[in-house]
Amino acid sequence: MYIRLTKSKKSKHSTLQIVEGVREGKKVKQKIIASLGVIKGADDLEKLRKLADHLIQKLEKEGLPPTGKVDVRYLIHKKTTYDGFGLVIDKLMQLSGFSQVVRRAQGKNTFNVEDIVKLVLVQRFDLPGSKLRTYERQADHGFRGIDLQHIYRTMDAIEPLASDIQTAAFNTVCTLSGGVIDCFFFDVTTLYFESISQDDVRDFGFSKDQKHHSVQIILALVVDSQGMPIAYEVFKGNLAETKTLIPVLESLRQRFSINNVTVVCDRGLASKTNVEALQGAQFHFVIATKLKSISKKFKINDVTEYKLLPGHESIPEDERILVRTMAHPQYQDTLLIATYSPKRAKKDREDRQRLIEKLRKKLSGCSDEAAIKKVICNGGYKKFTSVKEGSLLSMNEKAIEEDGKWDGFHGIAVSNSSGLTVEHALSRYHDLWHVEEAFRIAKCTLKTRPIFHWVPHRIRTHVLLCFMNLFLERLLELFLRKVGTPLTPDSIRYAISGVHTMTFEEQQTKKIGKMHSSLSEDAAIIFNTLKIPMVRSTLFSEP
Repeated sequence: MYIRLTKSKKSKHSTLQIVEGVREGKKVKQKIIASLGVIKGADDLEKLRKLADHLIQKLEKEGLPPTGKVDVRYLIHKKTTYDGFGLVIDKLMQLSGFSQVVRRAQGKNTFNVEDIVKLVLVQRFDLPGSKLRTYERQADHGFRGIDLQHIYRTMDAIEPLASDIQTAAFNTVCTLSGGVIDCFFFDVTTLYFESISQDDVRDFGFSKDQKHHSVQIILALVVDSQGMPIAYEVFKGNLAETKTLIPVLESLRQRFSINNVTVVCDRGLASKTNVEALQGAQFHFVIATKLKSISKKFKINDVTEYKLLPGHESIPEDERILVRTMAHPQYQDTLLIATYSPKRAKKDREDRQRLIEKLRKKLSGCSDEAAIKKVICNGGYKKFTSVKEGSLLSMNEKAIEEDGKWDGFHGIAVSNSSGLTVEHALSRYHDLWHVEEAFRIAKCTLKTRPIFHWVPHRIRTHVLLCFMNLFLERLLELFLRKVGTPLTPDSIRYAISGVHTMTFEEQQTKKIGKMHSSLSEDAAIIFNTLKIPMVRSTLFSEP
């Protein structure tokens, strides 16, 4: 049954009719149920609309089921729920095994620990903020009835699960990589607090965020060759970088069965103690080495001792890499691979020149002791300055000239036990950017710092939750790469933020409806990759 407008040749006005299709044999004929009237203008249309509404109400009173139709003119928006993040996090929690681990913390708690953990992860994935902000915005992500105190109690409940969470992460990565993880990329960073209060974990130290007047903690992170975080450790803020490597690797060995693994680190971790400990623990290693600390008799910065890296014969001259190998003068059973790059030399010169120009401007304006102290406090300036009698600061031209002799040179120490070729060892070291990228995502995209917790165990749980967030984000990136549609963290967040559900009310009938957003191209790729149902329709419920 439907409504149609019909017009005859004898009348210049249309007639509104209610028509029903009736089958007669193989043919379907239209049977006129009622003629509602002739339409001569807008006023007639409005009168017929009111008549139709009246008829529908009468029919419903006689027992005819309501049609469910609503008048869009009377719809009012009530709220928007950004449920895309919840759907994605829930699926990733299952795929990573994190859900199973978190459920162990439920115990006798009357609140749902797993739901609260998901809320915290969802909020940090969408718009990182404090736990108070997470509590206040829970309805925006489809959560309700969660008390602020329960968020903090959940943090206390999951703190003992840090090791189990890392084990789940490690096992997931092993499964995805075919059961073999043969390379660990290790680095450390600092996470600061808006505080000067020291305790068992917070302390002053060298800040990589240039927050020297705030207390901090040291975060050590291990990722695999695909950039997947597999382990972390928190250290007191004043601990030297070189003292973080061995405790983390020993912890890894205790928890997992790892053999024939190569550890890759930057030169901040390079020390004779670490190298000997790695050799003693039978870890292979590729570590950046400080060439300037090697005796001058080896003439490490003499480019005439270098040869072209195999395979670089046909590439542009400024892109080529020259290489020199020798037994490492400082470490036993270790190969030193030194390289020279014209491109790197140009960058080193330009970086130094910019720094010197800034330094000269500062020195020209140093008229008092306070101004001089500002220059001295900058570590980058110190090596190019000298202090003369009377506390006068001046340019150290000799230091500048000496520094220029090392432009373009770089070295790595490679354990002989690794059996790596020169090309393979250089490639391993180049892949260290994976852990640097992971730190960038953790710090900038997921905003791990500044940290606003003050109790040591809450600080550790905050880092645990941030590790979980980082792992899930990188896991999603990995899945997308595997299906041939790589997306950046920002693109992922933007795509998911567009997935939402709008709740509205029809003011005449008081019916509540939910309208789901359509999926953008990237969002559809994410949902399809994670096998999240993509059927989204508009639904009405009775008042």
